[in-house]
Amino acid sequence: MVIDFGGYTAKVIEKDMLRQVPEDIDTREGSIIQTAVGPVAWYLEGLYLELAHLQANAYADTAVGKALNLIVQQRGLTRNPATPAIRKGSFNVPIPSGAQFKTINGANSVIFVSGELLFSTENSYVYAMTCQVLGIVGNNYIGNLLPITAVSDLTSATLGEIITAGTEEETDKALRERFFETFRVAAFGGNIQAYRNAILAIPGVGAVQVYPAWQGGGTVLCSILDDKRKPALAATVQTVQDIICPSEGDGTAPSPNGYGMAPIGAAVTITTAAPLTLDITCDIEFALNVQNGAETYLGQVEEKIQEYLDTVSQTWGAH
Repeated sequence: MVIDFGGYTAKVIEKDMLRQVPEDIDTREGSIIQTAVGPVAWYLEGLYLELAHLQANAYADTAVGKALNLIVQQRGLTRNPATPAIRKGSFNVPIPSGAQFKTINGANSVIFVSGELLFSTENSYVYAMTCQVLGIVGNNYIGNLLPITAVSDLTSATLGEIITAGTEEETDKALRERFFETFRVAAFGGNIQAYRNAILAIPGVGAVQVYPAWQGGGTVLCSILDDKRKPALAATVQTVQDIICPSEGDGTAPSPNGYGMAPIGAAVTITTAAPLTLDITCDIEFALNVQNGAETYLGQVEEKIQEYLDTVSQTWGAH
């Protein structure tokens, strides 16, 4: 049963308390009785606020933060943490592991730390570079790097392709949706719900559509969007592919031999949506007293159109 604690204010509590006092005793404001019960009523209001907060955090639909983390554990779920971006860094000389380099973009600059050597050619050494700041901030910059660690003979340092996209910590809304998703259809043996649960649990994925037998029996196509309902980065697509159904050996096609989450016999291909440019025209009639209406309201019209498109994208991948 859900109790409505909204009416338990200090004023209401004080009135209820004073109502219990005999009529021949002065309870007017400033009297000894009123002065005594006033602070108590204020304190009890705080207790009722705590009870309301406790009650809200007892249900998945209203719980937030750590309380929601505890509730979703009942279904074997955990909140996806923020992750750092891992990028390819190109240098004209070998650099030591752990060397620090800073992006050159003013107040938005972040530091990347060198990791393993990915490959090298003549006068070009490419390393995995991990951003020191968690989240999507490390995904954006492309260009020259400023060395913080001294490296002899270094004349060229650039940050390029994303290896693994950085992601923000999963929001309460996204985690709550994943929790309720587990109740809709039982996940079992590679059915559609099993793919949905596994893919939506991967950081950076916000939605997925599953197409069974898209190229005949034993083939599955899963199309994903990022956590902003936009086409996913190639690095995110590859990460999901490796988790769900990686290739075997030196091959590039997904293997049906069960090396990932997909069951033996299922070759699963991960892809993402393609961007679509919409050309929208409309006739708008403004009031007679509006001057330069098209110029004045163009931004607001475009904003409303974008809001509508955003609501449409939110339904992508939903049942």
